[in-house]
Amino acid sequence: MTRGRLLVLSILGPLLGGCASEAGHASTTSDGATETAATTGTTGNSATSGTLGTTAAATSGSTGVTTGTTGTGTTGTGTTGTSVTTGTSGTSTTGVGGESGNSGTGAGSTVGTMGGAGTGGLGTTSTTGSGGAGAGGATGIGGAGGTGGALPLGNPPVSSAGCGKATTVTSGKKTITSSGQDRTYIIDIPADYDMTKPYRLFYTSHWIGSTSEAVRDQDYYFLKPLATAANEPAIFVAPQSDGSTWQEKDHALFDDILAYVKENLCIDTTRVFATGFSFGGMITYSLSVNHQKDIRAAVGIAPANYNIYVPPKTGEPIAWMQTTGLDDGTCPWVNGNSATQGAKYIAIEHATDNGCTVPADIPTWQNGSHVCYDFEGCPAEYPVKACTFSGGHTNIANDPGSGSNWIAQDSWDFFMQF
Repeated sequence: MTRGRLLVLSILGPLLGGCASEAGHASTTSDGATETAATTGTTGNSATSGTLGTTAAATSGSTGVTTGTTGTGTTGTGTTGTSVTTGTSGTSTTGVGGESGNSGTGAGSTVGTMGGAGTGGLGTTSTTGSGGAGAGGATGIGGAGGTGGALPLGNPPVSSAGCGKATTVTSGKKTITSSGQDRTYIIDIPADYDMTKPYRLFYTSHWIGSTSEAVRDQDYYFLKPLATAANEPAIFVAPQSDGSTWQEKDHALFDDILAYVKENLCIDTTRVFATGFSFGGMITYSLSVNHQKDIRAAVGIAPANYNIYVPPKTGEPIAWMQTTGLDDGTCPWVNGNSATQGAKYIAIEHATDNGCTVPADIPTWQNGSHVCYDFEGCPAEYPVKACTFSGGHTNIANDPGSGSNWIAQDSWDFFMQF
């Protein structure tokens, strides 16, 4: 952590504050045990005599860890019809549930993506005993879904469906149908786009009352020049809200744009990032609580967790960073005397979800340069960083004696660790 006095920030122009419903300014702003599939039930012994009853169908096993029930041949009774001699019951073995795995494949389940649950394997239906109307052994119950492991830092890229295919998509403002409406967004594709290279994708949301053009004009929160300087070209998307604020339907907009980009361009599906300032930081937070399988890491610049649509939360982990000026009255560190509202509680929420240690007091700026607190005990794949500084509601901040915007640089460094 560095310390010093923060310079006074310049302001791009007046705009509405999204968090506190008051006037504000935008500045120039995620081993299993081996699952044994339920084996085929042993064929029932033939009846000595008697009319064969209609076989009772074996019930399909439901997903879980429950022991498959031994099928019992019933005397003279099938689902319909009557048998004279009891058929020997078929036997089914127990389908063993796959245990939670960290980074491997839980047995009896598929590999979870970004920590999602693997699909439990279904036990094989045992066959019906012949002869009397002995019902076949019941279906063995499939193993429980193993928890998919987190993607390790530096994992190989995972190519989208658009990789290896020529594209007609060009940079510029586009229209897409989402939730029955025509919506717009700006996309920026590298000039030397290579259809075989999986690019990082940055989803950059504007502040209240602003436009996708304003984000473009800020070089996508100043990330594009840093990508160019690092020789790490990326694809940037700046969506446009319907009205001055982001709403519930903008979750569907994210889904629709991401699906389109995956299908028509070559991106790394494990390196989809999201960021935004003010209300843009608020929709970034909103997406971060239920899109952990889609978004690898997110940065909320002056975010808030109120006055914004917040969906039912999954409680799954996500890499998260945020910035807040301690003089910010629009999207403050703590909203008044609230014990739930404010940027502080966003950091605590994500740290808790990620399994980090939450201190009694989160270190914040006191004097000098900005302070970033990296929560301890977090898995390497799911860090949580909370940055505070002496300043107001802005996405541009320079430390004393520095002419560079540390918010952009720290955001870029946070994203690039993955």
